[in-house]
Amino acid sequence: MRPQNSENAMAGKVKINQKLQAQYDLPRQEKFKYIETPEERLLFDGLPAKVSEKLKEGFLSGAHGVDIDGWDIVTDYFRENSEIIPALTKNPGTFAMLERMYHFEPSRGVIDNYFLKCKSGGQALRNRYQTVTAKACEHVSEMLAENGKCLMIDIGSGPGRNGIDMCRQMPNLNGNIRIDCIDIDPEAIEKGMELVHAYRIKQIEFVQKSMTRLHSRYPGNVDYGLLIGILCGLTKEERIGLLSAIKPYFRKGAKLVAASLLDRMADEDLLCAYILRETTCWGLQYPPIGELKEVFEMAGWKSEEFFQEEPTKFYEIGVAIA
Repeated sequence: MRPQNSENAMAGKVKINQKLQAQYDLPRQEKFKYIETPEERLLFDGLPAKVSEKLKEGFLSGAHGVDIDGWDIVTDYFRENSEIIPALTKNPGTFAMLERMYHFEPSRGVIDNYFLKCKSGGQALRNRYQTVTAKACEHVSEMLAENGKCLMIDIGSGPGRNGIDMCRQMPNLNGNIRIDCIDIDPEAIEKGMELVHAYRIKQIEFVQKSMTRLHSRYPGNVDYGLLIGILCGLTKEERIGLLSAIKPYFRKGAKLVAASLLDRMADEDLLCAYILRETTCWGLQYPPIGELKEVFEMAGWKSEEFFQEEPTKFYEIGVAIA
């Protein structure tokens, strides 16, 4: 199962997640805590007064942008003065945001620096990246020691940062491992090929194709996989469908590491969630911790372990066995 009318698993304008709507509906006085942190103050102080006032009032009232008279002043300003917002509006699965949140590309301007500094932006995403890369290095090292070879796929890889970082952290990796980075975004593939060339990495290949149309390339021969960021915009049913669709790629006993955004983001960083939805129409999902295990098992996988990125704990990261 894939989101309708899209090759991009994160694309599409979907109805608001119930958890997020419940947070929108909080009493006004309970929301002031979300606009009084240093990061939020810098954002509101750095915006033009009319934009700042409109955004703050919309957030505190819990109103949807489409229902706010004059909301265009906010969306227009954010799209004209941010590199992240227009990229997300065009493609919710864009690698452009993560390049900045992972600290590989500089963030410029008040808006993008807010995303970089806020808890669910540059903090949680950077923590997730480091946690996943460390776990992948551990797993692949064990597989190579046991089997002498490993075919790894990174599904929705963007420019392949996880695989590239693994190869740089473990320079002893050789021809016994191949990492296929799978993404449909030609700009992400181009960026990844530039990075691989710059770092002289031989073990990585790029596959520009839909993640659900790879059965002939991977007829049950994959040893290890990453699925990071893709599940964040999918409903529970869509997650089950995607995990079911990719399972035949993996040999019996192979491992998949997947990450899921949690409801904790809506609880602790509501302003960021509000801005992302009301300026880009990005329909993120906010499931409770523990749902990833259920999704794995309903898709036919066995659950091995679950952990979180520290110290933010905005993501549930699980290891599933094919």
